[in-house]
Amino acid sequence: MGERAAVLLSVAYDGTAFSGWARQPGQRTVQGTLEEAIASMNGAPVELRGASRTDAGVHALGQRAAFDPAREIPPQGWLMGLNAALPDDVSVRAVEDAPAGYTPRFDTVDKHYRYLVLLDPVRDPLLRHRAWHLGPRELGKRAERRLDLTAMREAAAHLVGTHDFRAFRAADDARENTVRTVISLDVTPSFAGDPRLFALDVVGTAFMKNMVRILAGTLVEVGTGGREAARVGDLLGAHAERRQAGPTAPAHGLTLVSMRLGRGRP
Repeated sequence: MGERAAVLLSVAYDGTAFSGWARQPGQRTVQGTLEEAIASMNGAPVELRGASRTDAGVHALGQRAAFDPAREIPPQGWLMGLNAALPDDVSVRAVEDAPAGYTPRFDTVDKHYRYLVLLDPVRDPLLRHRAWHLGPRELGKRAERRLDLTAMREAAAHLVGTHDFRAFRAADDARENTVRTVISLDVTPSFAGDPRLFALDVVGTAFMKNMVRILAGTLVEVGTGGREAARVGDLLGAHAERRQAGPTAPAHGLTLVSMRLGRGRP
């Protein structure tokens, strides 16, 4: 008799009230909340293996995570049971079987993140946890109160490809390998038909701590005229330092949209 199949989840959550994905003692986390719900059905504790560690305040539509069950429950049973046990700010969107011991972090082909920017003279309460609000103070005296889309796209083009992104990682990220591949970086105005919203969509094979938020902060700096688009390429390479790149955009504007897994998984 072979090993029992792992259970692979696709998870969505509003990150506002969570201290990030990863389990932390005394903190409310997405991983910890899911593990409690799984244990209530499983009859035993589990360790949930997530594919990405999102920060406090960051949202997800397509986080992936797997665990090894102690009980034989079909995917539909896990789907219905977990959603009945979970709080309103997290849900399991899909469940499937995976090979025993499957760890999606080691099988991720690429990840898609979206950062939303709200351009409005006044804040929008309905978007306060979804988009970085840029008002008159942030946009300065720009009469049109808009971001320079052409300049942002020119800057984004410099960031696509395989580069040393050491200037685009958090100061406390001490990893030695800082080379990453950004597959695409798109700037879209009037996102979802709302003329106030800009979307920055980033697809890459892997990201460092705060990397997407620093990419967003740098592009917004370009869009507001605070940085030349043509000079963004100077931020890439082993010589670059974190202080040279733009600010770290607020966490609440970021959403992990989806990720592709290997072995033909969506």
